[in-house]
Amino acid sequence: MIEHYIALADDFFARQSMTGYDLAGNPLQCRATTRKGTPCQRMPLPHNGYCPSHQHLAETEEMREEALAAA
Repeated sequence: MIEHYIALADDFFARQSMTGYDLAGNPLQCRATTRKGTPCQRMPLPHNGYCPSHQHLAETEEMREEALAAA
């Protein structure tokens, strides 16, 4: 019974991230800012929160986290 409800919840959250809105109804936005300093308005990818144009920023974050963990 529990596994059934967990599967339903997983399905709901997976579909929710594809709609372009978070659970509170706010539109999803890329975590980056543009050159002008305004928030990027593009739809982020679900695995890291950045749009395709700003994927390089996710890679930079990963390298920074690895450096901090090694220190």
